[in-house]
Amino acid sequence: MPENINASRRRFLKIGSSMVLASAASSSGAKVIFKRKSPASRELLEVGIILGSGGQSNGIWGKFLNPPEGEVRRTGMIFTKVWSADPRVAGRFSNKTGAEIVKNYDSMVGKVHAMFVDDFFAVAYNYKLAQPYLEAGIPTFINRPYADSMLKARDMVNRAKKGGAPLMTGSDWEFLKEVHTIRSKVKLDEITGYEAWNSSADYYSHGLHGVWMAYTAIGGGIHSVSFKSKNWRTCVNPHDPEKCGITYVLYKDRGKGPFIGKINEGQMPGIGLNNCAIIIQPGDQTHIHHWVDEWGRDEFAWLPMLHRIQRMFETGNMYQTHDEILEKTAMFIAAFRSHLEMDGNMVSLDSLPEDWAIGSPYRDENSKTAIDPYIKLFGKEKGVLQPL
Repeated sequence: MPENINASRRRFLKIGSSMVLASAASSSGAKVIFKRKSPASRELLEVGIILGSGGQSNGIWGKFLNPPEGEVRRTGMIFTKVWSADPRVAGRFSNKTGAEIVKNYDSMVGKVHAMFVDDFFAVAYNYKLAQPYLEAGIPTFINRPYADSMLKARDMVNRAKKGGAPLMTGSDWEFLKEVHTIRSKVKLDEITGYEAWNSSADYYSHGLHGVWMAYTAIGGGIHSVSFKSKNWRTCVNPHDPEKCGITYVLYKDRGKGPFIGKINEGQMPGIGLNNCAIIIQPGDQTHIHHWVDEWGRDEFAWLPMLHRIQRMFETGNMYQTHDEILEKTAMFIAAFRSHLEMDGNMVSLDSLPEDWAIGSPYRDENSKTAIDPYIKLFGKEKGVLQPL
């Protein structure tokens, strides 16, 4: 992996003084580029986006940051600039939101307050796409699953630390009310086990919802993980739990001994469509999130994460530490290695090779995206899974 992708540009990857509305240090020591004139002011935080066909901003986040006419604004952020490796993606997004298309992926440095990197089908390239912004100290949100190898995950963390850039990656399931209920009412050092369910799609793009939901609810300190499934692409079947993929998580001793968590890649039986849930031991403490319409999903699943992203952009305070970002990333990558190479057996996080990579598994017509533009721009990345 190249240590520096654009070494010749490093000298001027700084925030332009003409762009900065205000600059301050947050309580975490991270840089803050945008600061409101007063708590009652209505300025919008200007966000740039690197977008791909697998980006959620195409059909979800874009409508919240750049609401169409007649829709109520529900965030204090607005997409003002966009770049995509596929010009067609940038064009569609610009036509829908009014965001200005920029020429190069690093062209937004000094011209926005914060960044989204959003294409979960091109995760193998996130470390290259995010580099200029992390080095320039720009608050950055990177969509799930963040990285396909720990080498790339650490690369982004190290660049964020060096540049002072607040960094966040996440699944909207991590911000559900039920997760915060668990964190506030359950004593984490008394947990002896749990079982979780996640109504979702394939493991790479959406199966991570259940994995990271459990991580944020239960906490860290993971020894090893496994992922058992006949096929990661079709591991979710809410109508037949026996065909669903299952992630097992072994936790280190918190005082009650090591314990196991079980995450089913399917819906909790008997609850109905569109649900995710966790039952925590001891005491069968059941926490179920269930939505029945688009309004409910907007208000209780998607918006809470966007509001947390905005809070980081404005204050510099990160939702999770760098170590937590790395641990939950390792949790996902190790589980994938268990499935692809270890016949579903446990893989300890400490034994996970830094350079082992999942790869980029999407390219065919039915995958809803293509990584060909990234390959053309950066070359092919190594990894077990390669485009069909």
